[in-house]
Amino acid sequence: MSDAHAESPLGAPFEEARLCALFDVFLQRLQDPDGGEALYALHAPDAPVRCGGGIGAAHSLTAEAFAASHRDINRDGAAQLPRFTTGPLCQQQVSAQGVVAWFEVQESCAQRSLYVALGVRAAAEELRIVWCTPSEKILPWSFEDGWAQSLADYPWLRRGEPVAARALLDAGYFRRYWRPPLAISTLPDARFSCHMSSACCRHDYEITLPPEAQLLIDALPWQRLAPQLAGTRLPVRADGTLQLKAPEETCRFLDTDSHCRIHQALGRQPFGACCIFPFSFARTPDGIAVGLSPICGSVRLGLGIAPQERIEDLRERLVHAEPRSSEIFRLTPERTIPWQPFRDIEKGLCDCLAAEHLPLRRRLYVGARLLGALAEGSPIEIATWQDEPVPPLRDDLRAAIHGMLARLLGWNRSVLRELPSDIPADLAGQEASEPAMLAGILRNTLFCKVYSYPLDLTSAHNYLIVLYLLALLMQRASGGPLSQRMWRELGSLGVHGLLKTMLNEGMPENFRTLLGRSEFGVWLLAA
Repeated sequence: MSDAHAESPLGAPFEEARLCALFDVFLQRLQDPDGGEALYALHAPDAPVRCGGGIGAAHSLTAEAFAASHRDINRDGAAQLPRFTTGPLCQQQVSAQGVVAWFEVQESCAQRSLYVALGVRAAAEELRIVWCTPSEKILPWSFEDGWAQSLADYPWLRRGEPVAARALLDAGYFRRYWRPPLAISTLPDARFSCHMSSACCRHDYEITLPPEAQLLIDALPWQRLAPQLAGTRLPVRADGTLQLKAPEETCRFLDTDSHCRIHQALGRQPFGACCIFPFSFARTPDGIAVGLSPICGSVRLGLGIAPQERIEDLRERLVHAEPRSSEIFRLTPERTIPWQPFRDIEKGLCDCLAAEHLPLRRRLYVGARLLGALAEGSPIEIATWQDEPVPPLRDDLRAAIHGMLARLLGWNRSVLRELPSDIPADLAGQEASEPAMLAGILRNTLFCKVYSYPLDLTSAHNYLIVLYLLALLMQRASGGPLSQRMWRELGSLGVHGLLKTMLNEGMPENFRTLLGRSEFGVWLLAA
Protein backbone atom coordinates (compact mmCIF):
# COMPACT_ATOMS: atom_id res chain seq x y z
CA MET A 1 0.00 0.00 0.00
CA SER A 2 1.33 3.43 -0.91
CA ASP A 3 2.10 5.97 1.80
CA ALA A 4 1.39 9.16 -0.16
CA HIS A 5 2.82 11.69 2.30
CA ALA A 6 5.58 9.99 4.28
CA GLU A 7 7.76 12.62 5.99
CA SER A 8 11.47 12.57 5.30
CA PRO A 9 13.93 13.42 8.08
CA LEU A 10 14.76 16.55 6.08
CA GLY A 11 11.21 17.82 6.35
CA ALA A 12 10.33 17.49 2.65
CA PRO A 13 7.38 15.20 2.02
CA PHE A 14 7.94 12.29 -0.35
CA GLU A 15 4.68 12.81 -2.19
CA GLU A 16 3.51 9.98 -4.38
CA ALA A 17 3.29 12.26 -7.41
CA ARG A 18 6.89 13.41 -6.98
CA LEU A 19 8.20 9.87 -6.63
CA CYS A 20 6.23 8.67 -9.64
CA ALA A 21 7.40 11.62 -11.73
CA LEU A 22 11.03 11.01 -10.72
CA PHE A 23 10.87 7.32 -11.60
CA ASP A 24 9.10 8.00 -14.88
CA VAL A 25 11.75 10.51 -15.94
CA PHE A 26 14.49 8.13 -14.82
CA LEU A 27 13.20 5.35 -17.09
CA GLN A 28 12.70 7.73 -20.00
CA ARG A 29 16.24 9.06 -19.77
CA LEU A 30 17.67 5.58 -19.18
CA GLN A 31 16.18 4.40 -22.48
CA ASP A 32 16.99 7.55 -24.48
CA PRO A 33 20.42 7.46 -26.19
CA ASP A 34 20.58 11.26 -25.88
CA GLY A 35 19.30 11.37 -22.31
CA GLY A 36 22.62 10.73 -20.59
CA GLU A 37 23.27 14.17 -19.09
CA ALA A 38 19.72 14.44 -17.79
CA LEU A 39 19.95 10.92 -16.35
CA TYR A 40 23.23 11.77 -14.65
CA ALA A 41 21.63 14.86 -13.05
CA LEU A 42 18.96 12.69 -11.41
CA HIS A 43 21.55 10.89 -9.27
CA ALA A 44 22.99 11.76 -5.89
CA PRO A 45 26.78 12.38 -5.89
CA ASP A 46 27.45 9.04 -4.15
CA ALA A 47 25.07 7.02 -6.32
CA PRO A 48 26.75 4.04 -8.05
CA VAL A 49 26.65 4.53 -11.82
CA ARG A 50 28.41 3.05 -14.83
CA CYS A 51 31.97 4.33 -14.96
CA GLY A 52 34.00 3.04 -17.90
CA GLY A 53 33.91 -0.74 -17.78
CA GLY A 54 32.75 -0.88 -14.17
CA ILE A 55 30.95 1.25 -11.61
CA GLY A 56 31.86 4.24 -9.50
CA ALA A 57 30.24 7.03 -7.53
CA ALA A 58 28.56 9.61 -9.76
CA HIS A 59 30.88 12.36 -8.50
CA SER A 60 33.90 10.40 -9.82
CA LEU A 61 33.10 11.18 -13.48
CA THR A 62 31.71 14.09 -15.48
CA ALA A 63 28.23 14.36 -16.90
CA GLU A 64 29.76 14.56 -20.39
CA ALA A 65 31.71 11.31 -19.98
CA PHE A 66 28.66 9.56 -18.56
CA ALA A 67 26.47 10.81 -21.43
CA ALA A 68 28.93 9.67 -24.11
CA SER A 69 29.06 6.13 -22.68
CA HIS A 70 25.27 6.09 -22.22
CA ARG A 71 24.74 7.05 -25.87
CA ASP A 72 27.02 4.31 -27.17
CA ILE A 73 25.51 1.60 -24.99
CA ASN A 74 21.93 2.47 -25.94
CA ARG A 75 22.72 2.46 -29.63
CA ASP A 76 24.90 -0.66 -29.65
CA GLY A 77 22.53 -2.71 -27.50
CA ALA A 78 19.21 -1.37 -28.77
CA ALA A 79 17.93 -4.81 -29.81
CA GLN A 80 18.68 -6.54 -26.50
CA LEU A 81 18.43 -3.93 -23.76
CA PRO A 82 15.26 -4.16 -21.65
CA ARG A 83 12.48 -1.63 -22.25
CA PHE A 84 10.75 -0.65 -19.02
CA THR A 85 7.33 0.99 -18.72
CA THR A 86 6.39 2.72 -15.47
CA GLY A 87 3.63 1.18 -13.41
CA PRO A 88 2.01 2.21 -10.13
CA LEU A 89 3.84 3.07 -6.92
CA CYS A 90 3.07 0.14 -4.65
CA GLN A 91 4.84 1.01 -1.41
CA GLN A 92 7.31 3.37 0.15
CA GLN A 93 9.24 3.33 3.40
CA VAL A 94 11.13 6.29 4.85
CA SER A 95 14.15 6.12 7.13
CA ALA A 96 16.97 8.42 8.15
CA GLN A 97 18.92 7.31 5.06
CA GLY A 98 16.15 8.03 2.53
CA VAL A 99 13.06 6.46 1.03
CA VAL A 100 12.65 3.02 -0.53
CA ALA A 101 9.90 3.19 -3.15
CA TRP A 102 8.55 0.06 -4.86
CA PHE A 103 7.06 0.29 -8.35
CA GLU A 104 5.35 -2.29 -10.49
CA VAL A 105 6.98 -2.25 -13.92
CA GLN A 106 6.44 -3.88 -17.31
CA GLU A 107 9.33 -4.99 -19.51
CA SER A 108 7.86 -4.74 -22.98
CA CYS A 109 10.31 -6.92 -24.98
CA ALA A 110 9.57 -10.06 -22.96
CA GLN A 111 6.11 -8.92 -21.79
CA ARG A 112 7.24 -9.47 -18.22
CA SER A 113 5.90 -7.91 -15.02
CA LEU A 114 8.33 -7.23 -12.19
CA TYR A 115 8.98 -4.85 -9.32
CA VAL A 116 11.65 -2.20 -9.12
CA ALA A 117 12.92 -0.75 -5.85
CA LEU A 118 14.17 2.84 -5.96
CA GLY A 119 16.35 4.38 -3.26
CA VAL A 120 15.80 8.13 -3.10
CA ARG A 121 17.29 10.86 -0.94
CA ALA A 122 16.15 14.47 -0.53
CA ALA A 123 18.74 17.20 -1.06
CA ALA A 124 17.86 20.92 -1.05
CA GLU A 125 14.20 20.05 -1.60
CA GLU A 126 15.12 17.99 -4.67
CA LEU A 127 14.84 14.22 -4.89
CA ARG A 128 17.95 12.37 -6.02
CA ILE A 129 18.29 8.70 -6.91
CA VAL A 130 20.89 6.72 -4.97
CA TRP A 131 20.17 3.21 -6.23
CA CYS A 132 17.68 1.23 -8.33
CA THR A 133 17.28 -2.53 -8.65
CA PRO A 134 14.65 -5.04 -9.84
CA SER A 135 12.99 -7.79 -7.84
CA GLU A 136 10.45 -10.50 -8.45
CA LYS A 137 8.45 -9.39 -5.42
CA ILE A 138 8.28 -6.58 -2.87
CA LEU A 139 10.71 -7.25 -0.02
CA PRO A 140 11.16 -5.65 3.42
CA TRP A 141 14.43 -3.93 2.50
CA SER A 142 15.90 -1.07 4.42
CA PHE A 143 17.57 1.71 2.43
CA GLU A 144 20.95 0.07 3.15
CA ASP A 145 19.66 -3.36 2.09
CA GLY A 146 18.50 -2.07 -1.28
CA TRP A 147 21.76 -0.21 -1.87
CA ALA A 148 23.76 -3.38 -1.20
CA GLN A 149 21.42 -5.54 -3.30
CA SER A 150 21.85 -3.13 -6.21
CA LEU A 151 25.64 -3.08 -5.95
CA ALA A 152 25.77 -6.88 -5.72
CA ASP A 153 24.83 -7.00 -9.41
CA TYR A 154 28.08 -5.33 -10.48
CA PRO A 155 29.42 -8.49 -12.23
CA TRP A 156 26.63 -8.29 -14.82
CA LEU A 157 27.53 -4.68 -15.51
CA ARG A 158 31.23 -5.51 -15.84
CA ARG A 159 30.74 -8.51 -18.12
CA GLY A 160 28.65 -6.81 -20.78
CA GLU A 161 26.47 -9.85 -21.44
CA PRO A 162 24.15 -10.22 -23.27
CA VAL A 163 25.02 -6.56 -24.02
CA ALA A 164 26.52 -3.78 -21.95
CA ALA A 165 24.17 -2.61 -19.19
CA ARG A 166 23.32 1.08 -18.97
CA ALA A 167 22.90 0.92 -15.20
CA LEU A 168 22.70 -1.51 -12.31
CA LEU A 169 18.96 -1.76 -13.03
CA ASP A 170 19.80 -3.43 -16.36
CA ALA A 171 22.48 -5.56 -14.70
CA GLY A 172 19.98 -6.79 -12.10
CA TYR A 173 17.47 -7.55 -14.83
CA PHE A 174 20.03 -9.58 -16.77
CA ARG A 175 20.99 -11.52 -13.63
CA ARG A 176 17.44 -12.61 -13.04
CA TYR A 177 16.19 -13.20 -16.55
CA TRP A 178 19.08 -13.77 -18.97
CA ARG A 179 21.17 -16.91 -19.31
CA PRO A 180 23.80 -17.68 -21.96
CA PRO A 181 22.32 -20.26 -24.37
CA LEU A 182 25.18 -22.74 -24.14
CA ALA A 183 25.43 -26.51 -24.07
CA ILE A 184 27.04 -27.89 -20.91
CA SER A 185 29.19 -31.05 -20.67
CA THR A 186 30.57 -32.70 -17.51
CA LEU A 187 32.16 -35.92 -16.40
CA PRO A 188 29.39 -38.51 -16.06
CA ASP A 189 29.91 -39.13 -12.35
CA ALA A 190 30.37 -35.46 -11.32
CA ARG A 191 28.27 -34.52 -8.28
CA PHE A 192 28.10 -31.54 -5.94
CA SER A 193 25.86 -29.94 -3.35
CA CYS A 194 27.20 -27.48 -0.80
CA HIS A 195 27.54 -28.97 2.69
CA MET A 196 28.87 -25.70 4.14
CA SER A 197 32.27 -26.99 5.20
CA SER A 198 33.80 -23.57 4.33
CA ALA A 199 36.98 -25.36 3.21
CA CYS A 200 36.94 -23.11 0.16
CA CYS A 201 37.14 -20.04 2.46
CA ARG A 202 40.05 -21.41 4.47
CA HIS A 203 42.21 -23.28 1.98
CA ASP A 204 45.77 -22.22 1.21
CA TYR A 205 45.22 -20.12 -1.90
CA GLU A 206 44.68 -16.48 -2.80
CA ILE A 207 41.36 -14.87 -3.77
CA THR A 208 41.24 -11.52 -5.56
CA LEU A 209 38.30 -9.29 -6.50
CA PRO A 210 37.74 -6.36 -8.88
CA PRO A 211 37.78 -2.81 -7.44
CA GLU A 212 33.95 -2.57 -7.49
CA ALA A 213 33.79 -5.14 -4.71
CA GLN A 214 34.90 -2.47 -2.23
CA LEU A 215 31.79 -0.38 -3.03
CA LEU A 216 29.62 -3.36 -2.14
CA ILE A 217 31.55 -4.06 1.06
CA ASP A 218 31.17 -0.40 2.07
CA ALA A 219 27.42 -0.51 1.42
CA LEU A 220 26.63 -3.53 3.58
CA PRO A 221 24.90 -2.74 6.90
CA TRP A 222 27.80 -3.83 9.09
CA GLN A 223 26.49 -2.16 12.23
CA ARG A 224 23.63 -4.63 12.09
CA LEU A 225 25.59 -7.61 10.72
CA ALA A 226 28.98 -7.45 12.45
CA PRO A 227 30.06 -4.05 13.84
CA GLN A 228 33.69 -5.16 14.05
CA LEU A 229 33.79 -5.30 10.24
CA ALA A 230 32.55 -1.74 9.68
CA GLY A 231 35.09 0.21 7.65
CA THR A 232 36.79 -2.91 6.27
CA ARG A 233 39.13 -2.05 3.40
CA LEU A 234 40.56 -4.84 1.29
CA PRO A 235 44.27 -4.50 0.41
CA VAL A 236 44.88 -3.17 -3.10
CA ARG A 237 47.33 -5.25 -5.12
CA ALA A 238 49.84 -3.89 -7.62
CA ASP A 239 47.54 -4.82 -10.52
CA GLY A 240 44.64 -2.81 -9.04
CA THR A 241 42.62 -5.81 -7.87
CA LEU A 242 41.63 -6.31 -4.24
CA GLN A 243 42.89 -9.15 -2.09
CA LEU A 244 39.99 -10.83 -0.35
CA LYS A 245 42.22 -13.53 1.13
CA ALA A 246 45.95 -14.25 1.15
CA PRO A 247 47.10 -17.89 0.92
CA GLU A 248 47.65 -18.23 4.67
CA GLU A 249 44.42 -16.44 5.65
CA THR A 250 40.90 -17.53 6.44
CA CYS A 251 38.34 -15.20 4.84
CA ARG A 252 37.56 -12.34 7.20
CA PHE A 253 33.85 -12.44 6.37
CA LEU A 254 33.18 -15.85 7.93
CA ASP A 255 31.14 -15.79 11.13
CA THR A 256 31.77 -17.95 14.20
CA ASP A 257 29.86 -20.82 12.54
CA SER A 258 32.05 -20.53 9.41
CA HIS A 259 29.17 -19.11 7.37
CA CYS A 260 29.71 -16.23 4.95
CA ARG A 261 28.23 -13.02 6.36
CA ILE A 262 28.03 -11.45 2.91
CA HIS A 263 26.10 -14.40 1.52
CA GLN A 264 23.74 -14.30 4.49
CA ALA A 265 23.14 -10.56 4.10
CA LEU A 266 22.40 -10.72 0.36
CA GLY A 267 20.90 -14.20 0.06
CA ARG A 268 23.51 -15.05 -2.59
CA GLN A 269 27.22 -14.85 -3.26
CA PRO A 270 28.17 -11.73 -5.27
CA PHE A 271 31.93 -12.29 -5.57
CA GLY A 272 32.95 -14.16 -8.68
CA ALA A 273 35.58 -16.48 -7.20
CA CYS A 274 33.22 -17.47 -4.38
CA CYS A 275 30.17 -17.84 -6.62
CA ILE A 276 31.95 -20.03 -9.18
CA PHE A 277 33.51 -22.45 -6.69
CA PRO A 278 33.71 -25.44 -6.93
CA PHE A 279 32.98 -25.25 -10.65
CA SER A 280 35.45 -24.43 -13.40
CA PHE A 281 34.54 -23.62 -16.98
CA ALA A 282 36.33 -24.27 -20.27
CA ARG A 283 35.01 -23.09 -23.61
CA THR A 284 34.96 -25.75 -26.33
CA PRO A 285 33.53 -25.87 -29.87
CA ASP A 286 30.76 -28.08 -28.39
CA GLY A 287 29.84 -25.62 -25.62
CA ILE A 288 31.11 -25.28 -22.06
CA ALA A 289 32.95 -28.08 -20.24
CA VAL A 290 32.25 -27.87 -16.51
CA GLY A 291 34.75 -29.34 -14.07
CA LEU A 292 34.61 -29.57 -10.28
CA SER A 293 37.30 -28.71 -7.77
CA PRO A 294 38.31 -31.58 -5.46
CA ILE A 295 39.29 -29.02 -2.83
CA CYS A 296 35.63 -29.42 -1.89
CA GLY A 297 34.95 -32.55 0.15
CA SER A 298 31.47 -32.94 -1.33
CA VAL A 299 33.01 -33.09 -4.81
CA ARG A 300 35.63 -35.65 -3.77
CA LEU A 301 32.98 -37.88 -2.21
CA GLY A 302 30.50 -37.40 -5.06
CA LEU A 303 27.83 -35.99 -2.75
CA GLY A 304 24.97 -34.02 -4.25
CA ILE A 305 23.39 -33.61 -7.65
CA ALA A 306 24.83 -33.85 -11.14
CA PRO A 307 25.77 -30.53 -12.80
CA GLN A 308 23.42 -31.40 -15.65
CA GLU A 309 20.56 -31.11 -13.16
CA ARG A 310 21.45 -27.49 -12.33
CA ILE A 311 21.94 -25.99 -15.79
CA GLU A 312 20.27 -22.66 -14.97
CA ASP A 313 22.44 -22.30 -11.88
CA LEU A 314 25.58 -23.04 -13.92
CA ARG A 315 24.63 -20.51 -16.57
CA GLU A 316 24.26 -17.84 -13.91
CA ARG A 317 27.63 -18.76 -12.37
CA LEU A 318 29.20 -18.66 -15.82
CA VAL A 319 28.67 -14.89 -15.96
CA HIS A 320 31.19 -14.57 -13.12
CA ALA A 321 33.74 -16.76 -14.86
CA GLU A 322 36.46 -16.27 -17.42
CA PRO A 323 36.34 -19.71 -19.04
CA ARG A 324 39.54 -21.26 -20.23
CA SER A 325 39.61 -21.28 -24.01
CA SER A 326 41.91 -22.20 -26.83
CA GLU A 327 41.81 -21.79 -30.58
CA ILE A 328 44.50 -24.43 -31.12
CA PHE A 329 44.38 -28.00 -29.83
CA ARG A 330 47.54 -30.09 -29.51
CA LEU A 331 48.36 -33.74 -29.05
CA THR A 332 52.03 -32.90 -28.37
CA PRO A 333 53.81 -29.54 -28.22
CA GLU A 334 54.61 -29.82 -31.93
CA ARG A 335 51.46 -31.46 -33.27
CA THR A 336 48.12 -29.68 -33.59
CA ILE A 337 44.94 -31.68 -34.09
CA PRO A 338 41.29 -30.74 -34.75
CA TRP A 339 38.91 -30.38 -31.84
CA GLN A 340 37.06 -33.68 -32.43
CA PRO A 341 40.18 -35.89 -32.07
CA PHE A 342 41.33 -33.79 -29.09
CA ARG A 343 37.95 -34.30 -27.42
CA ASP A 344 37.91 -38.03 -28.17
CA ILE A 345 41.47 -38.60 -26.93
CA GLU A 346 40.69 -36.65 -23.75
CA LYS A 347 37.63 -38.86 -23.22
CA GLY A 348 39.70 -41.98 -23.84
CA LEU A 349 42.25 -40.91 -21.23
CA CYS A 350 39.48 -40.11 -18.72
CA ASP A 351 37.85 -43.49 -19.37
CA CYS A 352 41.21 -45.18 -18.87
CA LEU A 353 41.64 -43.42 -15.50
CA ALA A 354 38.19 -44.68 -14.49
CA ALA A 355 39.05 -48.34 -15.30
CA GLU A 356 38.73 -49.75 -11.78
CA HIS A 357 39.88 -53.24 -12.76
CA LEU A 358 43.42 -51.87 -13.22
CA PRO A 359 45.76 -50.42 -10.59
CA LEU A 360 45.96 -46.66 -10.98
CA ARG A 361 49.65 -46.75 -11.93
CA ARG A 362 48.79 -49.13 -14.78
CA ARG A 363 45.95 -46.88 -15.96
CA LEU A 364 48.43 -44.02 -16.24
CA TYR A 365 50.90 -46.27 -18.06
CA VAL A 366 48.24 -47.29 -20.61
CA GLY A 367 47.39 -43.61 -21.12
CA ALA A 368 51.06 -42.75 -21.75
CA ARG A 369 51.41 -45.60 -24.23
CA LEU A 370 48.21 -44.55 -26.00
CA LEU A 371 49.49 -41.00 -26.43
CA GLY A 372 52.79 -42.31 -27.76
CA ALA A 373 51.07 -44.55 -30.31
CA LEU A 374 48.86 -41.71 -31.49
CA ALA A 375 51.86 -39.42 -31.89
CA GLU A 376 53.81 -42.02 -33.83
CA GLY A 377 50.94 -43.47 -35.83
CA SER A 378 51.54 -46.89 -34.25
CA PRO A 379 48.86 -49.55 -33.61
CA ILE A 380 46.61 -49.11 -30.55
CA GLU A 381 47.18 -52.19 -28.37
CA ILE A 382 45.34 -51.56 -25.11
CA ALA A 383 45.22 -55.24 -24.09
CA THR A 384 48.99 -55.58 -24.52
CA TRP A 385 49.74 -52.41 -22.57
CA GLN A 386 47.62 -53.55 -19.65
CA ASP A 387 49.96 -56.50 -19.02
CA GLU A 388 53.39 -55.60 -20.39
CA PRO A 389 56.14 -54.77 -17.88
CA VAL A 390 57.21 -51.17 -17.48
CA PRO A 391 60.62 -50.76 -19.18
CA PRO A 392 63.53 -50.40 -16.72
CA LEU A 393 64.88 -46.91 -16.09
CA ARG A 394 68.51 -45.83 -16.08
CA ASP A 395 69.85 -44.90 -12.65
CA ASP A 396 70.81 -41.38 -13.73
CA LEU A 397 67.28 -40.67 -15.01
CA ARG A 398 65.76 -42.04 -11.79
CA ALA A 399 68.05 -39.83 -9.72
CA ALA A 400 67.14 -36.77 -11.80
CA ILE A 401 63.41 -37.44 -11.43
CA HIS A 402 63.76 -38.00 -7.67
CA GLY A 403 65.67 -34.71 -7.47
CA MET A 404 62.84 -32.96 -9.27
CA LEU A 405 60.28 -34.37 -6.83
CA ALA A 406 62.43 -33.31 -3.87
CA ARG A 407 62.52 -29.76 -5.19
CA LEU A 408 58.73 -29.80 -5.53
CA LEU A 409 58.44 -30.77 -1.86
CA GLY A 410 60.39 -27.66 -0.92
CA TRP A 411 58.03 -25.33 -2.75
CA ASN A 412 56.14 -22.73 -0.73
CA ARG A 413 53.13 -24.90 0.15
CA SER A 414 52.62 -25.84 3.78
CA VAL A 415 51.36 -29.39 3.08
CA LEU A 416 54.34 -30.18 0.85
CA ARG A 417 56.89 -28.71 3.24
CA GLU A 418 55.62 -31.04 5.97
CA LEU A 419 56.47 -34.14 3.93
CA PRO A 420 59.85 -35.93 4.26
CA SER A 421 62.25 -34.49 1.71
CA ASP A 422 63.84 -37.85 0.82
CA ILE A 423 62.32 -39.78 -2.07
CA PRO A 424 62.04 -43.54 -1.36
CA ALA A 425 64.07 -45.79 -3.59
CA ASP A 426 61.08 -48.10 -4.08
CA LEU A 427 58.71 -45.36 -5.29
CA ALA A 428 58.17 -47.23 -8.58
CA GLY A 429 56.82 -50.21 -6.64
CA GLN A 430 54.22 -48.30 -4.64
CA GLU A 431 50.54 -48.12 -5.52
CA ALA A 432 47.75 -45.75 -4.53
CA SER A 433 45.81 -47.01 -1.51
CA GLU A 434 42.76 -44.84 -2.32
CA PRO A 435 42.66 -45.13 -6.10
CA ALA A 436 39.04 -44.07 -6.63
CA MET A 437 39.51 -40.72 -4.90
CA LEU A 438 42.83 -40.04 -6.60
CA ALA A 439 41.56 -41.11 -10.02
CA GLY A 440 38.68 -38.68 -9.61
CA ILE A 441 41.12 -35.82 -9.00
CA LEU A 442 43.22 -36.81 -12.01
CA ARG A 443 40.20 -37.10 -14.32
CA ASN A 444 38.89 -33.73 -13.18
CA THR A 445 42.29 -32.17 -13.77
CA LEU A 446 42.36 -33.43 -17.34
CA PHE A 447 38.72 -32.52 -18.02
CA CYS A 448 39.24 -29.00 -16.66
CA LYS A 449 41.88 -28.43 -19.37
CA VAL A 450 44.04 -26.44 -17.00
CA TYR A 451 47.16 -28.02 -18.52
CA SER A 452 46.01 -29.35 -21.91
CA TYR A 453 44.70 -26.02 -23.25
CA PRO A 454 47.85 -23.95 -22.67
CA LEU A 455 50.11 -26.95 -23.40
CA ASP A 456 48.94 -30.20 -25.00
CA LEU A 457 47.32 -33.52 -24.09
CA THR A 458 50.62 -35.35 -23.63
CA SER A 459 52.04 -32.70 -21.30
CA ALA A 460 48.74 -32.63 -19.40
CA HIS A 461 48.87 -36.39 -18.90
CA ASN A 462 52.44 -36.14 -17.63
CA TYR A 463 51.28 -33.55 -15.09
CA LEU A 464 48.76 -36.14 -13.89
CA ILE A 465 51.58 -38.62 -13.36
CA VAL A 466 53.52 -36.07 -11.29
CA LEU A 467 50.37 -35.52 -9.19
CA TYR A 468 50.12 -39.29 -8.75
CA LEU A 469 53.71 -39.47 -7.51
CA LEU A 470 53.11 -36.59 -5.07
CA ALA A 471 50.05 -38.46 -3.77
CA LEU A 472 52.24 -41.52 -3.15
CA LEU A 473 54.68 -39.38 -1.17
CA MET A 474 51.78 -38.03 0.90
CA GLN A 475 50.53 -41.59 1.42
CA ARG A 476 53.96 -42.69 2.64
CA ALA A 477 54.16 -39.77 5.08
CA SER A 478 50.65 -40.25 6.46
CA GLY A 479 51.07 -44.00 7.05
CA GLY A 480 47.41 -44.50 6.17
CA PRO A 481 44.55 -42.65 4.45
CA LEU A 482 45.40 -39.16 3.23
CA SER A 483 44.22 -36.30 5.42
CA GLN A 484 41.65 -33.81 4.17
CA ARG A 485 44.43 -31.21 3.93
CA MET A 486 46.37 -33.50 1.62
CA TRP A 487 43.39 -34.14 -0.63
CA ARG A 488 42.68 -30.43 -0.83
CA GLU A 489 46.32 -29.78 -1.70
CA LEU A 490 46.22 -32.31 -4.54
CA GLY A 491 43.07 -30.60 -5.78
CA SER A 492 44.83 -27.22 -5.77
CA LEU A 493 47.87 -28.56 -7.57
CA GLY A 494 45.67 -30.18 -10.19
CA VAL A 495 42.43 -28.43 -11.04
CA HIS A 496 43.72 -25.01 -9.93
CA GLY A 497 46.92 -25.32 -11.90
CA LEU A 498 49.48 -24.73 -9.16
CA LEU A 499 51.61 -27.66 -10.28
CA LYS A 500 52.48 -25.85 -13.50
CA THR A 501 54.13 -23.03 -11.56
CA MET A 502 55.90 -25.50 -9.30
CA LEU A 503 57.30 -27.51 -12.19
CA ASN A 504 58.52 -24.38 -13.96
CA GLU A 505 60.60 -23.62 -10.88
CA GLY A 506 61.52 -27.16 -9.85
CA MET A 507 62.09 -29.01 -13.11
CA PRO A 508 65.64 -29.43 -14.41
CA GLU A 509 66.17 -27.47 -17.62
CA ASN A 510 66.76 -30.57 -19.71
CA PHE A 511 63.44 -32.05 -18.54
CA ARG A 512 61.33 -29.18 -19.84
CA THR A 513 61.75 -30.30 -23.43
CA LEU A 514 60.69 -33.81 -22.36
CA LEU A 515 57.43 -32.84 -20.66
CA GLY A 516 55.45 -33.11 -23.89
CA ARG A 517 56.75 -36.60 -24.74
CA SER A 518 54.88 -39.75 -23.80
CA GLU A 519 58.08 -41.60 -22.91
CA PHE A 520 58.68 -39.07 -20.16
CA GLY A 521 55.44 -40.25 -18.55
CA VAL A 522 56.68 -43.83 -18.73
CA TRP A 523 59.96 -42.77 -17.10
CA LEU A 524 58.07 -41.01 -14.30
CA LEU A 525 56.10 -44.18 -13.61
CA ALA A 526 59.30 -46.23 -13.57
CA ALA A 527 61.11 -43.86 -11.20
